[in-house]
This record gives sequence, C-alpha cells and structure tokens, in this order.
Amino acid sequence: MTAQNIIGNTYLYDFGEGSKYQLHFVDGTHLEVTVVEDGFYAPGTINHFDIEITSLAAGLNMITWTEAESHNTVTHVDDFNQLISYTNITSVPNDEFWRLKGKIIPQ
Repeated sequence: MTAQNIIGNTYLYDFGEGSKYQLHFVDGTHLEVTVVEDGFYAPGTINHFDIEITSLAAGLNMITWTEAESHNTVTHVDDFNQLISYTNITSVPNDEFWRLKGKIIPQ
C-alpha cells in the first residue's frame, strides 16, 4: 500500500484503553483526527492537521505533523501490511516523550 492508497480512507488507531483515535486522510497533506478515547480530549473532539506522508516501502509510511495548539510533534511509522502503528509524540507542554504501538483498523 502506497501513501496514495491511504488518501481518502479512515482508520481506527487503537493504542489501548484510553487511547483510540479515528484518522481520516483527507488528502496527501491534510488529516482529520476524531478522538474516540483520550485522557486530554473529550470523545468526539475533531482536530485537523497539516501532514507529510513519506512512503518508506510497500505498505509502510511515515506520517508527521505538529499540533498547532500544544506544539507537540507526532511521528507515525504505519505498517499497513501488518496493520500496526508505531507512534512517537513529543509533548512540549508536559516535557514528555511518548512511544505508542497500536492496531490500525480500517473503517
């Protein structure tokens, strides 16, 4: 699956209890994230991000963005062959670094 194949599609990213998000790849540079479960945002909260998608190999993409409000940086390495996301988030306000691994579930 190339970066082109995810555009226009929606996936549930399940990082475990309290950490679930629906990602809709609007186009090659825009992502809409709807909170399903999160410790900071209410369910149903929708965030829009400007993203960059880099194809690493067949079915393997790196997706990056910066959250405007918090200035957090997010890097996903998404394996659409195995349906696994490896996500790293630099939390600027909390001075923390989070490493997540979760399931990608096509919607």
